[in-house]
Amino acid sequence: MRKIMFLILAIGTLIIVTSCSDKNELEGTKPPIPVINLDSVDIPVVRGTYCWYECAEYPSIPEIVEKIEPTVVPATSKFTISFLYTPRPSNISIARMKQGEEKLYNQSLVTPSEQGVYYYEIDARWNYDDLVADSYYAFVIEVK
Repeated sequence: MRKIMFLILAIGTLIIVTSCSDKNELEGTKPPIPVINLDSVDIPVVRGTYCWYECAEYPSIPEIVEKIEPTVVPATSKFTISFLYTPRPSNISIARMKQGEEKLYNQSLVTPSEQGVYYYEIDARWNYDDLVADSYYAFVIEVK
């Protein structure tokens, strides 16, 4: 009877441990594209250079988004970046460039107060014990 109870307990523990463990495995052949949302409006995002099982090179901003119509947004509005994928990136950084300029600036999640067209670059990195990957993304907005 003790052996049967021990066996049931061991099997139950194994099931719980395997069903609750986080899988840090990349799914798909390309990194997931984040959802950028501002006042219930989804802003189109383009994937750039990435390493996700294999690496792919793409142009940098603004070339990567030159064929995308800027999404018109109000000034000083907060936007969100969501990755609907597990595992989520362990680090995300955002840079912004105004149309006609060449310098990227570190950026918060608030649109600029000055009118104009702005290019954004997102650098997402997955850095876990057995998982290292990264991807760049870009989007364009017009503040009116």
